[in-house]
Amino acid sequence: RSSGINAEYGGAIMMRGAGCTVNDIWDIDIDKRVARTRDRPLANNTLSKQDAINWLIIQLACSSIILLSLNKPTIAVGIASLGLVAVYPKMKLLTDYPQVVLGFTFNMGAIMGYSAYTGNILAVTPLALYSAGICWTMVYDTVYAHQDKLDDIKVGVRSTALRFGDQTKPILSRFVNGFGWSLFIAGVAAGMGPTYYLATFVSSCMLMRGLQLVDLDRPHSCWEFFVMNKNIGLLIWLGAIIGNFL
Repeated sequence: RSSGINAEYGGAIMMRGAGCTVNDIWDIDIDKRVARTRDRPLANNTLSKQDAINWLIIQLACSSIILLSLNKPTIAVGIASLGLVAVYPKMKLLTDYPQVVLGFTFNMGAIMGYSAYTGNILAVTPLALYSAGICWTMVYDTVYAHQDKLDDIKVGVRSTALRFGDQTKPILSRFVNGFGWSLFIAGVAAGMGPTYYLATFVSSCMLMRGLQLVDLDRPHSCWEFFVMNKNIGLLIWLGAIIGNFL
């Protein structure tokens, strides 16, 4: 079981990377027209599109090797997630809610990790973690999208940042609440100890406080909020590890 978990961690890293590569390939023309992204390697021609495709093939090959070493339910979920990885970049041109699609895509590891360990997909713990991840993604990626909202309007990119507008903070506050309650439900279902609940409570407070303080009209402030989320992730991870024993 532990070998399955370790393999899933490796696969998650590779697939996250593959998702980013696919996104940059799809967005080459858009990135060239947005101030914050025009210096990305593909947009400024430091790397060619073929270079990116070659790297994507390597990432997908490594991910496939890892995925095929896992149990059948996990393989099925992993294959299904490839569709989300492929379509997400185009959602920014088709819907005002690409962050929702990103949430469904990037957090599939919550289900796959649990499945790799137990062989069970439809359990309360992974589904609650998946819900928490989607809510969290909605918060940090909507704020992240506020960095580019002026350029996005010009180039036709759609986002929840533009959709929510002046109501962004009140709406995202609800997602923060959903994030916290989903983590709580996951902890109860998994029988976690008090350290876990303390960590998730503090992380929810950090997220809510950061949302209150961020200036959505200042790109640097939005970027600082986005980067702050790595500390939230670390805190939850530590809380889960320690809470499994205490």
